[in-house]
Amino acid sequence: MHAEGSVRIDSRRHARLAFLRQKQWWSFERLDPERKLYFVLLALKGLPTSYVSLKAIDYEHDVRWEEDHLGSFHAAPGDAVNVTAEGKWGHLRFQGQADSGWQIEAQTPNLQLQCEQRCQAPVHTNRFLTRHIDYTITQFPMNTAQGNMQLKGQAIPFQGYGYCEHNWGVQPRHSCANWLHFWTPDTAGIVLDCHYDAGVPHHYTYLWHGGQWQYLFSPAQFFFVPEKIGQPWQIKSPDLDLIATPVYYHHTRMRMPPFFSYIDIDYYESLVNVEGKVTTKGNEIAIKGIGKFDHNFNLW
Repeated sequence: MHAEGSVRIDSRRHARLAFLRQKQWWSFERLDPERKLYFVLLALKGLPTSYVSLKAIDYEHDVRWEEDHLGSFHAAPGDAVNVTAEGKWGHLRFQGQADSGWQIEAQTPNLQLQCEQRCQAPVHTNRFLTRHIDYTITQFPMNTAQGNMQLKGQAIPFQGYGYCEHNWGVQPRHSCANWLHFWTPDTAGIVLDCHYDAGVPHHYTYLWHGGQWQYLFSPAQFFFVPEKIGQPWQIKSPDLDLIATPVYYHHTRMRMPPFFSYIDIDYYESLVNVEGKVTTKGNEIAIKGIGKFDHNFNLW
């Protein structure tokens, strides 16, 4: 598919120093609801540094493992993903494309992972363009995923839902976002409500169901309260009425570099059971599935 590989844009139209705000990342997620396992692998290019992040969660046993590594990585341009990160810590590779599937591989002293994802729903593309921002997001909201993971010596085969995205562009330094994506056997949804800098909004609600996709009313209202991260909360709009019940949650505060930080991430994540309904064209669609929710307040 077009633009799965590395994309370059002309940042000069967005200010003389806009190149400092250029970011690009690839992210692959997998969730196995039967084994209650989740992982997400991320490779992000940016200034002052690029980095990779590897994370796995066993939410049945309340076990979380993660590692982050600063440093550059190779990302080839073109219509396929070809990302390779290597270091003393190990390696991470994303390869393939939507038409034929993606291969994900990671190896560190604690984690060995091989996974294949295959696209089931069409790509969702959304671009946000203002005088100071030029940001494109491509999301594959419903994929199948299967493979094997070995975590700290324990071998674990897995299958389930997959999600991946490739984002690039000139972003502002500050953003605050609520972002939920969820799956059921025949439905996938993405609900985003984000504010940049001095309140510039970016939001959408996307639904894929029964082989078709559509936008729903946006912005949806998130009733999430960070101080009550473990409690159920609602997502509502005129055609969306959902309850998210956390099954695992975590708060991360990350500064890079540690002293005189240029990047400051304040990030809440939750794996949630999602129940409720969507109303579209006068018909109600029952939702009972599982999803990933992020709430962040970032300087990056």
